[in-house]
This record gives sequence, structure tokens and C-alpha cells, in this order.
Amino acid sequence: MIDESALNYKRGDLVEFKLALGGGPRDCVGLILNTAVLFGRAARQLWIVEIKDSTPALDTAWLNKKHIVHETDIFCGLPSVFIGRETLLRENPVCFPVRNINGLSEVPAAMISVALPVARKDMTAQDSEPIQTPAE
Repeated sequence: MIDESALNYKRGDLVEFKLALGGGPRDCVGLILNTAVLFGRAARQLWIVEIKDSTPALDTAWLNKKHIVHETDIFCGLPSVFIGRETLLRENPVCFPVRNINGLSEVPAAMISVALPVARKDMTAQDSEPIQTPAE
């Protein structure tokens, strides 16, 4: 699973990004829903909140919909809190959307915890007791 704390923008952040459309690129505002993969590159799944210099046709086609955008197309985070954010995040659970030549598929995220033995910090190799082998 991808470590969200290592990413620049976290799930639920409001960001400004560039959306490439037929009429040219548009600056948009969106809410980050998930981490994604777009044609083999890191991307984010966004809920489009606002399209700057938009037409009614663009608003109908793109506004209030999910879209996958490359991570490099996001150019800043916004310090505002989007009203309705919690509802959108609840309705779109953590998953990994992948868009390739076959279309869009969403893979649910699964977190697996595995217990691993950890060496004690207060003991060194010289302090440890020798391993006892059973006498035959």
C-alpha cells in the first residue's frame, strides 16, 4: 500500500491543477480522493470542484465528477476546507484507480499487518545469551 504520509498532497486536500481539454488546458480546483496510476505514472483521483474560465458545456461535462490527473499536473495545495469533504471521502473509500488502454478499474485497498521480530535496542550481540541446543 502506498504510504500517504510520503506524498505532497494527502487524501482530502484541496488542490489546484491543470486539466487538458480539447479547447486547451484549464486551471481547476479539486479534492483529492485517492492515489492512482495513469498510464504507468503516479497520479491522483480528484473530485472536480471548480473550472476557471469555464463554459456551461464544460461545467456539465466535467464539474462534480471524478477524474484522474498526473501528479505533475497538480501545482499547488489550497489552505481552504471544502464543505462536503467528509461526505465525498466517505462515499469514495480508499482504492487505487488505474486507467490504461483497457479503461478504468478501481482496486480496493487492503491493509495487511505482519508482525516482525525486532531486535531489542538495549542489548548488543555480546550481551545476548548463547543459543541453547538440546542435548542428544
